[in-house]
Amino acid sequence: MKQTTNKWSALLLSVVCTAGVLAGCGSNNTDSSNAGTNEGNNGNAAGQEVKLTMMTWEGKEMTAAIQEAVKKFETDNPGIKVEVLPTPLADYNTKINSLISINQAPDVFMSGNDTELISGKNGQLYDWTSQMESDKTFFDNFYPGIIPNWLVDGKLYGIPGLMNSYGVFYNKKMFKDAGLAEPKTGWTYAEMMEDAQKLSKKGERFGLYLQQMNDPFGLSNYAASAGDTPFADSITDAKKITISPKMEEAVNLYRTGVASGSIAPFSQNTDNYANLFKEGKVPLLQAGQWYADDFIRNAKDLEWGYAPSPIVDKPVATYDAIGFASPSKIKNPEAVYKLIKFVATEMYEQVLPEFPVAPPTYQPSAKPYYDKLKEAGHPEMADAIDYMLKAEIKTPVRFMEQWSSKAQKFIDSSFKNVIDGKKPVEDLKKMADNINAVILAP
Repeated sequence: MKQTTNKWSALLLSVVCTAGVLAGCGSNNTDSSNAGTNEGNNGNAAGQEVKLTMMTWEGKEMTAAIQEAVKKFETDNPGIKVEVLPTPLADYNTKINSLISINQAPDVFMSGNDTELISGKNGQLYDWTSQMESDKTFFDNFYPGIIPNWLVDGKLYGIPGLMNSYGVFYNKKMFKDAGLAEPKTGWTYAEMMEDAQKLSKKGERFGLYLQQMNDPFGLSNYAASAGDTPFADSITDAKKITISPKMEEAVNLYRTGVASGSIAPFSQNTDNYANLFKEGKVPLLQAGQWYADDFIRNAKDLEWGYAPSPIVDKPVATYDAIGFASPSKIKNPEAVYKLIKFVATEMYEQVLPEFPVAPPTYQPSAKPYYDKLKEAGHPEMADAIDYMLKAEIKTPVRFMEQWSSKAQKFIDSSFKNVIDGKKPVEDLKKMADNINAVILAP
């Protein structure tokens, strides 16, 4: 569904702006239709109905599917009623920030990992640590590395829901016509670059287009896979930025690819890449897995496949999870926990076969999503995503710290220009020095 797919794409840009719940955000409608039950709802009294609210950023059709799935939760939990509050993604951050600042946030709301970390550290989110400790079987079944990256000083302020991955979509016909073997699990950067060079046509098309991963975090996977120091030394609490020898090697590899015309320039607008791929004009597209939903629905005649992100030596996955959180003051934590647990598991089991945007972070609930991909003729994608999510080495998709916006400006002013040959590689060391100064600043 195009609306849902576009929302997931826009989310990558918007979650950077959700870093922390800020008092004094623009005013929003905070009447009873939007308020949570955290301030004064009497639904916890014996024999009385508990009313919960849940805010999502999904599109109209996927929200309708979520509302339908929630009916099962209400049936399984007599006495609890849930109102789903759809909020346009463009307004989501401002609205949820404003509601939390005046203690009127919904009982459950979708949250980026960075928002959960920063707002939790600021004492603005409910602490689910006791549930994590008592419900060990549940929490032990998340994909490796997921739960640890939602902890703030050992405390859990949200529960992960979905995980993005950044593999490579490829045009099967172009590979066949060029006499090339299709990419598969374990393919290397060298193989990807060779394919991109052979599939490019000067003046007509590049071989490789990067919808995502066209930043230092994306190229950091090369260094991490080679056993060298990644760009950031932590997913959630970076203390140092490094341009390691292998990171510099990756930069030069992509720089050469751009110069030769086999890789699309990093500073080029990427908005139309997915549409070009659907039209059969792009050989290789590195992008988020959510585009598969659009390709399955709207490019039925296109022969495409999906491979995991390439490696040097070891598998590496970019860590990019979203989930659910609650404000620090909630009236009915037991009921809210039941709801969050449901939406992170059973709800996605019901919704994702209809809208296959991303795999659940809870492994047992991922099967219906993978089954949908297989049913649509893409078992290789199901296998590739599962492979990436199980990778022991994970790297951040972006900065998740409170200083992130200050650091990001140094990336924006230099990195893509270096890859495109407009600035020298040495400028990356200056970029790293500037970011490290931001990290060390009081």
